[in-house]
Amino acid sequence: MAKILVVEDDRELSEKLKQWLNWERHVVDVANSGDDGWYMLQQYEYEIVILDWNLPGLTGYEVLKKYRANGGNAPVLMLTGMDQIEDKEQGFDAGADDYVTKPFNTRELSARIRALLRRPSDVYPQALTVGNLSLDSRAIKVTKEGKEIQLQPKEFALLEHLMRHPNKVFSSKALLETLWDADADASEETIRTYMKTLRRKITQGEEACPIKTVHGLGYKIEG
Repeated sequence: MAKILVVEDDRELSEKLKQWLNWERHVVDVANSGDDGWYMLQQYEYEIVILDWNLPGLTGYEVLKKYRANGGNAPVLMLTGMDQIEDKEQGFDAGADDYVTKPFNTRELSARIRALLRRPSDVYPQALTVGNLSLDSRAIKVTKEGKEIQLQPKEFALLEHLMRHPNKVFSSKALLETLWDADADASEETIRTYMKTLRRKITQGEEACPIKTVHGLGYKIEG
């Protein structure tokens, strides 16, 4: 799972991309202009940026240049109908990590996203273990001492995020920004509700839960 920003002025295409990437368990924000895309990049952290070239307001090229100049380091995939070698050279020289021309196949796009997420030398391992909990992100499966625990998608996403960063405290706001779309109808109470059900499923009333509340700060999983 990754948090992805799609900057695409074709609203029908951006919605299809959002639906496809959501189906693949990614959290997706959409901006339909270069100005809105640049604003989102200043407000939130993303793990992948999918960026069109020809946009209202700032062009994709200008957004990319500003993002890199201001220290933005998330992988950027240019998704555009501009298919000349000179266009690709300009995109890569501006700081793009990959370049896909329209029309495109969604499965190929997904493969390229997976490749970009693998680049930082396995920063995102598929198998995670904390205490007696094991999580397989490819199979979307959580087990405790070999017994599978059935989780809802957001419960799984919360647990995966915590297990990727054991002993690190995350505020409710940080979890919302990472695991929910920017326009989602979610609040800190949403986090509390999901944490309550997640803890119940993990422990089944048998033992202390490894997910701890750090008073006034947020949540962590003890590893």
